[in-house]
Amino acid sequence: MIFGYARVSSKDQNEDRQITAIKEYCKSQNLDIEDRNIYIDKQSGKDFKRPSYQALTRQILREGDTLIIKELDRLGRNKAEIKKELEYLKEKGVTVRILNIPTTLIELPDESKWVMEMVNNVLIEVMGAVAEEERQKIRQRQREGIEEAKAKGKHLGRPRMDWNTISKHQQELIKELYPIWKNKEITATEFMERVDLKRNTFYKIIKQYESLRG
Repeated sequence: MIFGYARVSSKDQNEDRQITAIKEYCKSQNLDIEDRNIYIDKQSGKDFKRPSYQALTRQILREGDTLIIKELDRLGRNKAEIKKELEYLKEKGVTVRILNIPTTLIELPDESKWVMEMVNNVLIEVMGAVAEEERQKIRQRQREGIEEAKAKGKHLGRPRMDWNTISKHQQELIKELYPIWKNKEITATEFMERVDLKRNTFYKIIKQYESLRG
């Protein structure tokens, strides 16, 4: 089966660009990927303790499956952890295709795969180091932003989430999963995890969706 993974660092960021790239690649290669098989986290890439990623890689993916990611830093921003995860997926028999590392998209005979693996290892080493450095820069900018905001007396809080502020992908998932949930084929907890919403926000948005449906 074909799976996709997208990650943004915070709830107010939009993952649609990554999802579009994954779908366009699949279309160009005549690969079938369902919306429900694209997993999303809205969390920092400092480590791999992310609910959707853990569910996908530890429970869902099987030998022979393919995982597609738009960019290496969407997988993570810690070089050592990236290499560890890629090795884990390789041992599990999962093919990982990273769209900004074209050599991971090339199919070769078994006797030639070692050459491409060597090239990929070098690229991942370099790009992983770049991703890690960028994470440090982001943390520094965040600290500076917080200090500046505090100095100006600004309130630091999360934006309110409702039907209009969640992503189009989340809206489509809600439309798809709502009747399944109502028929008790999935639990509310499973529904929340798939659409990546906290309990209070989930029920608020479901109520809004129900009012829109009439």
